[in-house]
Amino acid sequence: MRHIGTLIYEKDALRLASYLRRQGIQNTCEIVYEEPGSRISYEIWVHEEDRIEEAKAIFETFQKDPANREFDVPITEQLQEEEKASLEEPLAEEIPLERRLSAHFTNFIIAVCALIFFINGMQEIPLVEEGISEEIFSMTPIQADLLFDLPPFFEELSNLIQKHQIAPNQNLEKLSPEIQADLEALPHVTYWRGLYDWILLKFKTGNTAEAEGPLFIKLRQGEVWRLFSPCLLHAGLLHILFNMIWVWVLGRPIEQRIGLFKTLLLSLVIGIGSNATQYFMGGPFFIGYSGVVMGLAGFIWSREQIAPWEGYPVNRSTLLFLVLFVLAMFGLQATSFILQLFSDVSFSPNIANSAHIAGGVFGLILGRSSFFSWRAAK
Repeated sequence: MRHIGTLIYEKDALRLASYLRRQGIQNTCEIVYEEPGSRISYEIWVHEEDRIEEAKAIFETFQKDPANREFDVPITEQLQEEEKASLEEPLAEEIPLERRLSAHFTNFIIAVCALIFFINGMQEIPLVEEGISEEIFSMTPIQADLLFDLPPFFEELSNLIQKHQIAPNQNLEKLSPEIQADLEALPHVTYWRGLYDWILLKFKTGNTAEAEGPLFIKLRQGEVWRLFSPCLLHAGLLHILFNMIWVWVLGRPIEQRIGLFKTLLLSLVIGIGSNATQYFMGGPFFIGYSGVVMGLAGFIWSREQIAPWEGYPVNRSTLLFLVLFVLAMFGLQATSFILQLFSDVSFSPNIANSAHIAGGVFGLILGRSSFFSWRAAK
């Protein structure tokens, strides 16, 4: 089944659908609501692949002169067709249209990210009141539970800082002997800091041991949710607003076309793939849904290339903006990396751009799979 065109008037859509059936071209006329309260449009879908070109030619002719009497079909014949269709197609067939107008998974993701952001903010309040310095270490319990990985040293250091309520900008030399003893007793275990740090250490010192610790510490302990959960964490109000707006703009039309289950699967694959890439490139400390956002954009871009009749309501300029944003962040990160390689500058943009790029690539690949094509209701 393929979409051959959209008409804005019901009368025209019914006339054309009836005319096509009179020519032996089986088709479906569907009502579409792109936005709640917006104007209704009517899509014509042709069932038989070998009649697509013929149907398109008829549609183009009809658009040029909708009033042409050639397309008139006797009302008795139209009624007979509608009665026959109502007998052949049970009422349950209307359910796919309703599903396409909903976006339950997209709404769920936005709600979960907002809830976790709120919980994280509430957990930060006592840390600030206790005077825990962000310069020393800053991690809330929910961040510790949802990050991709958490090396033991950071977990124990966080517990120690909270236990002793170390004040902001505390001079370590002026700490009490008890606290200093506890700090010295912490086991210094190396952890995977990412390929970027490995290259920097190799180039500047020749010793890469500090960046070659064990991989997937928490995952090997069975905490498999960490493969995706960093996507649900956000660092600030602008961060979460930016990502959730794009989730709404990109995720909703995808879910309306491929359904809840496939949208869930698509998001999981993109999220896990982009998180794993970021972990290998930059270590475990990254957060945000933007990797999945870029994957959704890449998915729509692919679908527009190979199946434009699916009609995703996202302008190419919107997708281009996201591409330019990632390229700008890549340029900033590359500049930072070069400065760190060839000078003493330690500037780092702290942006998970590897996740952005990997997410976009995964989205492009998945968008070319027929599994994620739009199966219109018949």
